[in-house]
Amino acid sequence: QIKQELMKIAATIKTGDRRLAPMGLLAVGPMGVGKTFVIKAFLKEAGLPGVVLKNFRSKWVGSTESNLERVLKIIRAMSPIALVIDEGDRSFGSGGEGGETDGGTSSRVIARIKDFMSDTDNRGHVLTILMTNRPDKLDVDIKRPGRLDRKIPFFYADNGADRMHVVRAILKRGGAALPADADAALTEALDALDGYSNADLEAIALLALDLAREAGSALAVPHLQHAIADFIPPQHTDTIQMMELLAVQESSRRSLLPERFAKLAPSEVAELIAELKRRVR
Repeated sequence: QIKQELMKIAATIKTGDRRLAPMGLLAVGPMGVGKTFVIKAFLKEAGLPGVVLKNFRSKWVGSTESNLERVLKIIRAMSPIALVIDEGDRSFGSGGEGGETDGGTSSRVIARIKDFMSDTDNRGHVLTILMTNRPDKLDVDIKRPGRLDRKIPFFYADNGADRMHVVRAILKRGGAALPADADAALTEALDALDGYSNADLEAIALLALDLAREAGSALAVPHLQHAIADFIPPQHTDTIQMMELLAVQESSRRSLLPERFAKLAPSEVAELIAELKRRVR
């Protein structure tokens, strides 16, 4: 569903119809789910170069704001282009606009970027893409339509068959492959890996490749079975569940949600998030 949604947005951008182009996208989901990877693929599909803001701050009074204005002018001149802001909760987090320790520079910088994001002259020219796994830490006004029109939720694979697709893709990228009949043998083992991220699946695939090299043989099903049994994933179950539910809460379309979340009422999602936050603390 996520790929289809992004492909439609990419097609709209390529047509050049500014009226239908979104002002911005919010990519939200737990760590290791592949947000950055997918957004890079989306930019390539849309034919957009991506610019990531680096450090433009200065120790001199007024220079930071001046640097930012030059950066924004350059971005506008390079259009059509995407302005990518990773870990957006750190840049636009609640309470991040106090500016008490820097003479108000931070609050002025954030306010200027927000103005730039909502400037309707940028529609179809500059697409802002903000990525985060903690959208609850973002200021509410940064997430409003007119700045971030589409909110795309990312989730871990739901079942063994989907995880098998991920593993095969990772192995293919590494120049290895499994027999076509390996799915039946491995899907059951992968089915038990609830809560495993794409990054965890990559670690398992790479471990299997190492085991095959140590054995001096081609990659086979037993190597992956051994790797699955041997690998210990990060133990942050409550945090991951909370991040997935935050993605559910932020999604702009119910049709983008996996079946296990699609029927949850907003009040149920809010209650589950509150409980998980208490446990995470």
